Amino acid sequence: MQQAVTLLTAIQNGLYQRALAFRQTHTHVIDTKEEFYCFFTPQNPNKPEIHGGFALSHWCGSAAVEEQLKTDLKVTIRCIPFGPQEPGICPFTGQPSPQRVVFAKSY
Repeated sequence: MQQAVTLLTAIQNGLYQRALAFRQTHTHVIDTKEEFYCFFTPQNPNKPEIHGGFALSHWCGSAAVEEQLKTDLKVTIRCIPFGPQEPGICPFTGQPSPQRVVFAKSY
């Protein structure tokens, strides 16, 4: 029985570490509108590649900005993180932003 518990714990730890490394590798802090659009714009518009990245960017809370990003890039907010907040400036409006949010594409 103990061997099964040990094996399952090792499997769980391995899966968690792999997922954590993937998230860290594919998450980028983005502070400008130009960089944001470049990050999410396909290199080949005729055959867009799958985009597996996340952007941590400031957002002022505007529904209009969120809708524009969805229309332009098919990018939406995936998560508004808990924890320490980093106030800044929204790169899309220039307005104050209480914290960064996680943006990503859906497929």
